[in-house]
Amino acid sequence: MRRFNIASIPGRIITAILAIACLAGSYYTMTTGLSQLTEARQLERLPETPVGALTTGPYVVAGEVTDQLGTLETPYSKTEAVYYRYKLEEEYRDSDGDLRIRTLDSGARGGDFQLRDQTGSVNVAAGSDLEGVEWNLERTYRNQSGRRIYSEWALIPGHTARVIGQYSSEISAVTFYDLEDFSLPAMVSRNTLAVDSGDRFFEAAIRISIATGLLALGIALSLPLIRIHRFWIYVLVMTIAVSGTLSVLGINKLRQEWSAIADLYEARYQQIDEADNRSLVLADVSALQQLIRQSTSGWLDRWMFRSVVQNRLPVPELDEQTAGIARSIVASQPEGRYQHAWTSRGLAAGSIIAALLLLWLSIRTVKFKRLIEAVPTSSTRGLSFGVSELKAMVDVDDDHPPLRDPLKNEKCVAFDYKVEEKRGSGKNEKWRVIEHREERTPFWLEDSEGKVLVQPDGAKIEYPQYHSERRGDRRYTVRFLDTFVNVYCLGFAGLDRDQPDRLTIQKDDASPFLISGNEEEDIVLDRGARGFAGIALTLGLFLFSTTALFAADGGFSPDNLILSALTVPIVLLVYTGILHYNDIVFLKNRVDRAAANIDTILQQRHELWPNLEKFVKASLAHEKQLLKAIAQLRSADPVEMSSKGQADNLIQFEKKVTTALQARIEGYPDLKNNEVIQKFMSIMSETENYLSLLRNSYTESAMIYNTRIQSFPDVILAKLFRFREAPQFSSET
Repeated sequence: MRRFNIASIPGRIITAILAIACLAGSYYTMTTGLSQLTEARQLERLPETPVGALTTGPYVVAGEVTDQLGTLETPYSKTEAVYYRYKLEEEYRDSDGDLRIRTLDSGARGGDFQLRDQTGSVNVAAGSDLEGVEWNLERTYRNQSGRRIYSEWALIPGHTARVIGQYSSEISAVTFYDLEDFSLPAMVSRNTLAVDSGDRFFEAAIRISIATGLLALGIALSLPLIRIHRFWIYVLVMTIAVSGTLSVLGINKLRQEWSAIADLYEARYQQIDEADNRSLVLADVSALQQLIRQSTSGWLDRWMFRSVVQNRLPVPELDEQTAGIARSIVASQPEGRYQHAWTSRGLAAGSIIAALLLLWLSIRTVKFKRLIEAVPTSSTRGLSFGVSELKAMVDVDDDHPPLRDPLKNEKCVAFDYKVEEKRGSGKNEKWRVIEHREERTPFWLEDSEGKVLVQPDGAKIEYPQYHSERRGDRRYTVRFLDTFVNVYCLGFAGLDRDQPDRLTIQKDDASPFLISGNEEEDIVLDRGARGFAGIALTLGLFLFSTTALFAADGGFSPDNLILSALTVPIVLLVYTGILHYNDIVFLKNRVDRAAANIDTILQQRHELWPNLEKFVKASLAHEKQLLKAIAQLRSADPVEMSSKGQADNLIQFEKKVTTALQARIEGYPDLKNNEVIQKFMSIMSETENYLSLLRNSYTESAMIYNTRIQSFPDVILAKLFRFREAPQFSSET
């Protein structure tokens, strides 16, 4: 299968579709998550109102279910109930032999029912809109007969239930219409109010974190489509988009929430004088007012309360008995608690681990992209020792002949050949690899200025050519790098083992090695998109972990939402710091490696002088100045040199002495043919070009490194982690 590349036309189309889907999914998930958050907070504010205190408007009513309005018989257990939901499932084994469960039949039936507490009874008109009501019931029946499983969830007379709905004084019943105007869910539940609001808090947190991850992923996929791959632009756009979206949507939803609860309170307050049981209604309104004030759980809530609600909460006058009833209602109001808190904490911990792993993978991808951007493109003639980048044409000759691909017999310099066979049937049908072969041969990269040899072993090759064909139950696939095509190459330019006076592109354990048939910009866009997508998923996982921890105890306030939004810039800031730190370390190691290579050559040459001095001392006794120079070189240890200027002077001095020595020994055949002299001259000659290449490599590396640590924002990291400026070679004498 060919590697997916975002820079290709099919890749851009697929990426655009994914980006639109992510952004649309983000908007939907964010709005539903914020709605659930609002509903959970409203549930914490509404007291459980006694039936005798009901006036027109939305309420939370709790009581015992009666059979006064009739019952229905459940299909499996034959139990009398006012509402039931049933499901018939069957166990089966799929084609892989795994045990599965499928639903054969399901449905729900119900009607109106009556709810009764100590102050009276009220009808609940649920039969007209069963699907519009959220029924939170425990399973009351389960039976397995053979492979079939019968289950029921029923609301039975005698059960205690909690209803959230609109009370209509005209029909003296609780209905489930227009609750969205007050940010309340239509609900019949056997759970406590703490569980219902706690579960809603947790679901809201999960939805918001998923929405944020989708938004970040949508942005990450969109930017490369408009050919933006700069990391700082990505960080800026991501911070504004994600943090801004969470903040703006969250504050708008919060304003709607507070306005809704203020409207609800005003509606109840205005009906106090019209109520039959005025004392009980007063206590309920007073309890609502106290719960609203208590629900301000942070600076954002307090600010919104002062600006939207404070002046709309008149305090009713209460006698001592009514005040006591109000206090008891407030005291019985539970706080939201998620019933699976440890599950939430476990998910948060797992998300952090997954985020760190994904962060590491994303850093590797973006780091490689930044390396491509940082390394300048060289010509074959201007190639310097170390990591280099070339754009040239693949060429072959008699010394380095081409290969032939096994499928089409076309000329190439590298191929990846695979034979697969179809085995199994149905869901078990799979392609099995029965042969996989990869071959590579050295080739030339040629441009207008010359050519350089490439040793492709160990390189990651993005093959530009691809062929595939079917023959019966077998599929034959070959990817290959053909001749006379332009390629992009990033690799290590090191000495040719067979010809030390020239460089070749080769594998180096400390450097990446890529040969690609794609353009450099397309490679950068592709790596950028992959890195950005990884960062987006990392952000989603980090945000999931923070929101899950906030929601683990059943609470998720607007302040928590803003704190979660701050996760985005914090993670991006840390990510940016890691990338820039790694860049500086890479550049510093490049300088240190070049310096170490120079020191190695100097030390190797230094070890020749003592033996040389012994052999020329007698024959050239009259050449006092030359012998003095040789003695000086023998005692000049490269390890003890403290500056590149001293090393540079040593190199120049060695060159002068070697030239003078070569001129002197021309008149001494015995010296000229001596093995020590010949070895000395050979090594000095071989290493001269190498030393020149190393000096150029060091100079270029030091210049890039020094420029980088003096530029913002790397200068901050350089000072913080004490990165010192690399010394340059000089011509001091």
